[in-house]
Amino acid sequence: MIRIETPEEEQDFLFYLKNCNHPEIKDLTQILKYISFYDAILTVKQCAEANKDELILLEKQTKKKIFDLIVLPKLEILESEITNEELIPLITQLRKEWEKTIYIFSNLYKSHEVLFLGKEREYTLAINRVLYSDMPEARRKTLVLRLLQDMKGHNKSIYQLFYYSKQNPWSSANLNEENLEAKKYFLSLLEEWKVDPDFDPEKINNLNEFQTCLEEIPETNQKIRILGFFGFFSDYGRFSIKDQMTFSKSNQTRVRFIKQTLFRSHHFYKRLENVLTSCTNSIQSLKDL
Repeated sequence: MIRIETPEEEQDFLFYLKNCNHPEIKDLTQILKYISFYDAILTVKQCAEANKDELILLEKQTKKKIFDLIVLPKLEILESEITNEELIPLITQLRKEWEKTIYIFSNLYKSHEVLFLGKEREYTLAINRVLYSDMPEARRKTLVLRLLQDMKGHNKSIYQLFYYSKQNPWSSANLNEENLEAKKYFLSLLEEWKVDPDFDPEKINNLNEFQTCLEEIPETNQKIRILGFFGFFSDYGRFSIKDQMTFSKSNQTRVRFIKQTLFRSHHFYKRLENVLTSCTNSIQSLKDL
């Protein structure tokens, strides 16, 4: 996983971790920091300052936090339960924009991303809440329109930031260097996933296909920015086998459960399908030139 926290933030985390005298919470925050570093540092800070009774509650809250953060809520759009006919075409648009947010724009490199599927989770919960909370239909329509515009604006912003910005995780000076680093990072994760016992064996062929496609992309081509796949690899490559081996025995069991949950999730399958299609289309566009 490519870190985004600063050395100062890492020092703060280690300081509070050292002063946290609850072994279970210390263990849990070692996992939490891979999913949400800022939740992890807040947790160890609370641990360092909490009394005995507060620690019992904090342990429960931390376990729940980890589970909540690795599971993307299910989108509860049931057209059969929508009674307001004016909402039906808007909700169709809302679903399409949600799918773009979850499965396509999430794959781009986002330099400001600090939480696993943060915005995606936020939109999913907001849609479910707006559609099924008790409120006047006029207000529901207003909120649906607002959500739709907000998602469109968010996706446009993500795309423009990726398209026009030269920011990258390696501070590469030019596109050739960036493509080289991105390609190396992505291929290393694909190799690791193929031998990871927690990866779904039925998807190995997809990984092989994606690997072949990535290897075909020339790093020197100025019309392709390989970093367009970074969000996908960053999200699901958070727990490497190497990192996993440094964990305690109980944490290794937890991490295996987390990885199995992520690798078998619908959003992983769908995003893998989308990045593979995008890669294939990029190769085809080069051949058509």
